[in-house]
Amino acid sequence: MKFLLHPTLVLLSLGVSVTAGAAQSEVGSDLYQKQDIQVEQVPPQALEAVEKLAPGFVLHEAEKESKHGKQYLDLEGETADGEEIEFDMLLNDQGLWEAVEIQKDLQLGDTPAPVQDLFSNSFPSKHPARIIESQQMDGLVIYEFYFVEEGKTTKREIKLDGDKASVLEQEWTH
Repeated sequence: MKFLLHPTLVLLSLGVSVTAGAAQSEVGSDLYQKQDIQVEQVPPQALEAVEKLAPGFVLHEAEKESKHGKQYLDLEGETADGEEIEFDMLLNDQGLWEAVEIQKDLQLGDTPAPVQDLFSNSFPSKHPARIIESQQMDGLVIYEFYFVEEGKTTKREIKLDGDKASVLEQEWTH
């Protein structure tokens, strides 16, 4: 299961082609430049940081990416309970990998009521092809909504801070 962690509910009118029949977990994966890496190439320090947050996490896939002028690792796998999640790791100023997001795919009905209400009011005619819940380490949650229309993928984000939801006008960054 591919997860993408990219913040902000910005209406990004990126002209990226995706086939309409693409698997949900692949929707949005072409909006950023990512490079697959072997699990063995993941820095041990990054794996140790993940293990502290999710003891028993089993890594299945890893990707490197550069966005917003920063280096990231996307570590996809399963928790000890079998839940598929992804950790977004940021290479910080001290040269250490730190988790900045924990992501998982979900359906609109699985999002909290304030997010559902705001989505329905803000995007009444939109039907997301994919939704990612992106838990930030500071407690905020960013919901990423991917839409595929006429062969193009766009993304919007809703931020949930406590019980207050707001549409982001720019992409969420770390």
